[in-house]
Amino acid sequence: MKTLISNLRGQCLFDASVKIQADGIISLHEGKYHRSEIDSFLKGGEILIETDDPKEACQRISEVIEGAKKHGEVFVASSNGGVGPLINFVANKNGVDGIFTCYQDKVIRIPPLKLDISKGKLKIIESLYKEDLTAVEIGEKVGISRAMVYKHLNSLIEMGLVRRSNLFEKYSITSAGILAII
Repeated sequence: MKTLISNLRGQCLFDASVKIQADGIISLHEGKYHRSEIDSFLKGGEILIETDDPKEACQRISEVIEGAKKHGEVFVASSNGGVGPLINFVANKNGVDGIFTCYQDKVIRIPPLKLDISKGKLKIIESLYKEDLTAVEIGEKVGISRAMVYKHLNSLIEMGLVRRSNLFEKYSITSAGILAII
């Protein structure tokens, strides 16, 4: 079974479902949603993302994707508006069978992107999710040398997942870092 998870509407949604040859469609949206005539011809469910918190929205999208994976192949088609960028991010993170977007009324497949985070870096991000820490505290919690902590921190700062605060030489997680540990 091929499932399409999408926030697209109208002709773009129809075109994506034809291109993928989807057996079912799960429509994700936030706020008020008005079905178009084309939407009514497509079979599937609707899920409302009822949060303003991007982490919670990503967790809900992840649950939908993982649930659909139990039934077969999963494809994602998203727009640039609303929850679209979050759908795209979670699809890349969760590893779906195909990712599509609608550009100038044409459905195009986009390549999957890989978030290159080692286990050590992931442990650092998870530690910083709980509290801001100094490099020494990070090394103690994660169980790696101070030199390796600084190497990982520099990389995580460059990726925009961690930031250094001026207060007491502590490091903290960014909103992008929070999304990376979903």
